[in-house]
Amino acid sequence: MKSDLKIFLRYVCPSMVAMAVAGSYSIVDTVFIGLGCGKVGLAAIALTWPLILLFCAFGDCIGAGASVIIAQSRGAKNENTAQKAFGNMLLLLAFSSIVFGALFLAILRPVLAISGADSEMMPYAIPYATILIVGGFPCMFTMAAISAIRSDGSPIIAMWIVIIELLGNIILDWLFILYFGWGAEGAAYATIASQAIGGIFAAAYFISPFSKLRFALANLIPNFRLMREINLTGIPIFGNTIAIIVMLVLHNTQSLRYGGTDGLAAYTLVAALESLGSLLMTGLASGLQPLVAHLYGEGDNRRQNRMGNLGYAAAFAAGIILMLFSFAMRDEMPTYAGLSGAVATLASHGVLISSTAFVFLGIIRVAAYYYQSTGKILHSSIIIYGDAFIVLPLCLFILPPFFGMDGVWLAMPISKLFVFAYICKLWAQKKRRRMQ
Repeated sequence: MKSDLKIFLRYVCPSMVAMAVAGSYSIVDTVFIGLGCGKVGLAAIALTWPLILLFCAFGDCIGAGASVIIAQSRGAKNENTAQKAFGNMLLLLAFSSIVFGALFLAILRPVLAISGADSEMMPYAIPYATILIVGGFPCMFTMAAISAIRSDGSPIIAMWIVIIELLGNIILDWLFILYFGWGAEGAAYATIASQAIGGIFAAAYFISPFSKLRFALANLIPNFRLMREINLTGIPIFGNTIAIIVMLVLHNTQSLRYGGTDGLAAYTLVAALESLGSLLMTGLASGLQPLVAHLYGEGDNRRQNRMGNLGYAAAFAAGIILMLFSFAMRDEMPTYAGLSGAVATLASHGVLISSTAFVFLGIIRVAAYYYQSTGKILHSSIIIYGDAFIVLPLCLFILPPFFGMDGVWLAMPISKLFVFAYICKLWAQKKRRRMQ
């Protein structure tokens, strides 16, 4: 048991730190854009985030799918498949960045208009999103590479790459937004440049003695069966990002409807906090994923279940801590983002209500990744897609007409409570099968 706990902490702690740091991207950009562009800039950038996240989600899907296959293959002592999965991951990333980049540029303006961007917001939103889409390959590659590095047995190196990215983003945000006065465009350039730096470090890892995965021409031969398996395995993780995107789109829409520009600006801060919490919990689940996938490939069900239980316990504890931290800091957070007056009061109230979702969020993330790693793609997909496309939308359209902006804030915790109830049902069914 002590050995399993040690391994669990060795993978999960660096992964959580890495994803918490990655989640700080949105916090950092929110602070600097708020200081440099005010509430209109914040509202405009909030409308672009769903589209940008969707673009990056393809890289996350490919990287996570390949990483699970790498871990499962190594558990089954099949190194050749692990190497080919890595090579085909690179091919899929290159193809996706070109195809989806062109598509997203074509639909950018109409999508922003449909999302609610007016003539005042468009000058901020269009340049910001265009820069991030055109320079999107570093984002996709780095996200996928970090998953692969973690599955390659180097979670601490993966963590340091993310930390380097964040430090670069902070320095470049200050330089481009506040010093040079480039506004929202400066934030986009800072993001692309910092992710490119992370990508360079990731590429250096794969040619270093630390890596068992290699850039080899033999691994870059397209294997369409393996590509299909990578994409299918990554579907739940793609859904994880889709869940964040749907959350942002629907919250943006309802915040504008029930709170106007002030409501949307306030939600930008709440969204940054929710994204940070979501990524922190995703980091916990991502750190657990290669361990569970390896044990599943090895056929060690007892240790596989033990790792899962450790993940659930850690997720619940992290959720409580994150909720209490949000309660304590709710009045200071708006000031850091450059918000004041009625908008700051609204944002503080939103943080107080919405942060209760953290209690269930981590357990939901761990369950989705656990089921994905053990071949139960349907269960994993129901948890993620059911939340994103059924439960959360229902909460966001049912609650605000009765409670106004409080209904917008309540949607996250109530939707997560319903999804948690479904997971409890799966646990009960599993327990009954063991007793039969």
